[in-house]
Amino acid sequence: MATREIGRKGQRTEMKCRAPVWREAVGIAGRASVLLSCIPVAACDTAGREMPAAALVAFADARETDRSGDTMLIDMETFGRAFEIRRRLVLEETDQAMTVLPMVSVGALGEFLLAEPQEGQVNVYDTAGRLLRVVGRRGEGPGEFRAPISARKTLDGGIMVADVMLSRLTLYPPWGSGEPEVLASPLPLVVGAQDLGGSRYLLSGQVMTDRQPHLLHIWDREADEVERSFMPIGVPEESRPYAASYTSVDAVPEGDTIWAVWALSDTLYKFDRDGGVLERFPLSLPRPMGVLPGAEAGVITDPRARQAAAESLTQVNSVFLLGDDALVVQTMQARGFDAVWDLIIVDRQGARLWGAARMPRLFAVAGDLFYFSDPASLFPNHWIVARWRGDG
Repeated sequence: MATREIGRKGQRTEMKCRAPVWREAVGIAGRASVLLSCIPVAACDTAGREMPAAALVAFADARETDRSGDTMLIDMETFGRAFEIRRRLVLEETDQAMTVLPMVSVGALGEFLLAEPQEGQVNVYDTAGRLLRVVGRRGEGPGEFRAPISARKTLDGGIMVADVMLSRLTLYPPWGSGEPEVLASPLPLVVGAQDLGGSRYLLSGQVMTDRQPHLLHIWDREADEVERSFMPIGVPEESRPYAASYTSVDAVPEGDTIWAVWALSDTLYKFDRDGGVLERFPLSLPRPMGVLPGAEAGVITDPRARQAAAESLTQVNSVFLLGDDALVVQTMQARGFDAVWDLIIVDRQGARLWGAARMPRLFAVAGDLFYFSDPASLFPNHWIVARWRGDG
């Protein structure tokens, strides 16, 4: 174990010095530890084009002082007033599984699915941190991945994995019941897939529809047809070339509805199961969204200019269900190789119940429990489990 600890420290030191990249990759803004947050693509039709390379930007230890005027990346005093820490959680690591860049979702009851794009696999844990199994491995054959960016449970208890580099989906049946099935993605760039039932899936990824980029899609797997593309990038036309490089979108199906957010929109969207808009709720963010670069920016390719633009914007990162009454929205701002994370909690009518800047990174919400990165640790497998006090 000492060897693995030393290796992890060396890895994080290297990541602080420069952006860790895939062999094919270029740098982009992302999550704390790391997020595949936006993938640069030109604001034109992507059909028939070679898929753009995904890339990563690492973020330094959340306990450090950032360089942008914020005194600390995490405000533990405010966090302590709002949340009661119930326990600390350490995810088990073995020679086969290591937490590096976790993309987390809640799996079957009492499980977490951690897609590890850098490791080329998906690790399945229980809520006590025990490693239950490893799904897939690095490669390009059946059941192998180059960059698994999303792993989600299916309605029958299986797992569907989206590989952003191979532009394909892999469907694992319930544990031990058969071989994985590899499906070509109907999107040129797929960053997520969720089971809606009846051979229909909710896919995330940017495509052009009537010259307007759309981020969510209803795909009928049996008919191999995209029934509808929705959630357009709603920005002024002069800012669209720049905004189109941000493909980060998060969506949560719930009953007859789909809740969704996009990186550069301060809005919580409520769709029906066919992609029709039910309601739009403006979000009162702890930090202002910022001003998008105009037409003069185009698609920014210089890394320093791209980083400067990213640091001026608040990105809406993810949405979580909190019990039956509320939703949690996480936002972030880039800070060089660091990031600051903000949280807001809203009711089902979009009214703000609570919000604060400079919170720990939130990985998942299960029931009324929040699973955060542990600010006291350097390692991404160290989490804290907390409950919102709910007193505003």
